[in-house]
Amino acid sequence: MNILLTNSTDIFAGGEDYVLILARYLALRGHRVMVSALPDHLLLQKCRDRGIATVPIDYRGMSRVFNVGGELRRAVKEYAIEVVHSNANYDRTCAAIATAFTSVRHIAGIHSTHSIQHNVTHWLRNQWGTDHFITDAEAGKEVLICEDRIAPEKITTVPIGIENDTPEFRSRVRRRMRQEFGVADHTLVIGNVARLVPFKGHRTLLDTIALVVRENTDVLFPVIGDGELLAPLQEQSRTLGIEQFVRFMGFRDNLQDIYPAFDIYCHSSLELAAEMFPIAILRALAAGLPVVCTNVGGIALMVEDGVTGRLTKPGEPAVLAAALLDVIRNPAMRSSMGQASFRLFEKNFHASAMAEKVEQVYRKTLQP
Repeated sequence: MNILLTNSTDIFAGGEDYVLILARYLALRGHRVMVSALPDHLLLQKCRDRGIATVPIDYRGMSRVFNVGGELRRAVKEYAIEVVHSNANYDRTCAAIATAFTSVRHIAGIHSTHSIQHNVTHWLRNQWGTDHFITDAEAGKEVLICEDRIAPEKITTVPIGIENDTPEFRSRVRRRMRQEFGVADHTLVIGNVARLVPFKGHRTLLDTIALVVRENTDVLFPVIGDGELLAPLQEQSRTLGIEQFVRFMGFRDNLQDIYPAFDIYCHSSLELAAEMFPIAILRALAAGLPVVCTNVGGIALMVEDGVTGRLTKPGEPAVLAAALLDVIRNPAMRSSMGQASFRLFEKNFHASAMAEKVEQVYRKTLQP
């Protein structure tokens, strides 16, 4: 098939990583795959580095949406595209415009658990301009059905999949990254990778860290990501007196190097109708890490409480801290949970399985 994956955001986070991984693995399955994003987007550079063709389009300006949709429509015609798979709100509308009254199918990828219908244009797009929806978890499907009134038969859940690295690679980069962190071998590094935005729950995370270091000070919490809350979170860290234990590292483009340096992964998202299936946790599983996190969205599919990690209620620092301390105190538990995490990843969440399931959705949608 000739497939065009689109993404209109100006950030590089989980949704953009999804597009990159899916493009690569669909191409490995023999399809002609192209990716469209903003002209200067990191996603396009990463695609070009991997030999994936790109279609730069300026997805900006609500008043331009029909013009941009027309530009996308011309690209669809030029490259004989059969399936357009959109992945963000703006390009979702553009894709509906580009494929209207054609045989080209529009598949909408939904990566968060909130309504995608906020006006009449969205209603028309969702009901008549989208042939099928792919959600990362059942939580997203429920929102589409209950809030957006989309027919269940038009929605398929396909869990995100990612790639994994060899044990030799992880061992090599672990030594290098821990030297960069400046930590001793005995120090436990507890990582968090997420945009610094409200629903990721970093305020809860910092309150949790303050409770953890009352008992154990041989820890370091690298926080990987950037966003609107950086300055307030830095101030909160100072107020709590935990600056020496928290390291805000900003956006990093080498996550495959960073995860092996962690001993535990911690994710603190809140139930704010946004988090669905964070790739950050999948990367922790692929790195063989125990995961201590809040139970929101589809996270319970990735973390089995007491087996691959610990699940806690969102927004409760004392509960999250108790779960973290339980894992910190028990090296044997950390080891067994890490091994179980990797087994779960291999079984359910590799990129090859995701690409195969997405391909099945495409083929079914293309049937007369």
